[in-house]
Amino acid sequence: MTSSPSRTSVMMAALVVLAGAVLLGQQAPVNTVVPLLDEDKPIFGQFVNYIGVGSDRESAVAQAGNRDFDFVVYDLEHVPFDVPRLTAYMQWLLDRRAIAESGLTATKTVFVRMPFNAREGNEWLIKNVLDQGVHGLVFPHTETVDQALHAVRAMRYPQAPDSPDFEPAGIRGTSPAIAARYWGLSSFEYRARADIWRLDPAGSLLPIFIIENQIGVQNVRDIARALSERNIGAILWAGSGDLSASYIGDRAAVATAIDTVIAAGREFGLPVAINGHADLENRVEQGVRMFVSIGFGSEAPSEELRRAVGR
Repeated sequence: MTSSPSRTSVMMAALVVLAGAVLLGQQAPVNTVVPLLDEDKPIFGQFVNYIGVGSDRESAVAQAGNRDFDFVVYDLEHVPFDVPRLTAYMQWLLDRRAIAESGLTATKTVFVRMPFNAREGNEWLIKNVLDQGVHGLVFPHTETVDQALHAVRAMRYPQAPDSPDFEPAGIRGTSPAIAARYWGLSSFEYRARADIWRLDPAGSLLPIFIIENQIGVQNVRDIARALSERNIGAILWAGSGDLSASYIGDRAAVATAIDTVIAAGREFGLPVAINGHADLENRVEQGVRMFVSIGFGSEAPSEELRRAVGR
């Protein structure tokens, strides 16, 4: 009589299968900017679905083929909240030839600027947008440590209690099918990699916090310290437009506020984002790593400038 396999051997076999699945999913980056940030290189992107920059299929195809931009920021803050339109745009953004030639699982990284301010929470919106397969979320008007950490928790799936990266405890609901397909992974592989950059060695999601009012500027050093102490890979975005409104058009105060955000990021090892790429070399020297072009027809930095900053 043939004996049945022991429970231990079955469990070991299952672990081998799962480990193999994870390794298979890790063969190609799913977030194309994470390797660049790991190398401390600047990244360049463009707003879409905002101020005349289209989100239809023609625009998506054009943006997919534009190698000058590493990412797009899909705006849902100042336009109607239309997730089906975002989902359709992302499907058109895929470029099968580029994926085949480069070994990537997606052609371009997609960040979404959320429609609510960080203090509002809105976990269901975070879950809903992440489930479409985006690679990061932008949280407007981030003002406090608690707001930033709550956003991180809402982006994370629950972790095993004995996980070294258990905190901040994840609260994201589970429905990975659409996102996994966009990332080119199985649902299991997606769950393994849909965690926060740096916090999880396989993490590929980026939380991006816009510091764009006086309260946020006053607290930005505490925010940066709290994120850094927890090994949370996040980007601080010095939002010049709303900063100008917050400081009632005082240009000197806005310039000082932007420098304060940049200094906090540099002190605690977090990349900083700014609008546009004016004075690119000096900004990179200061510690800025993410440059976002705004408006129709925006251009990426010239090849000469890119080479000067290591790109």
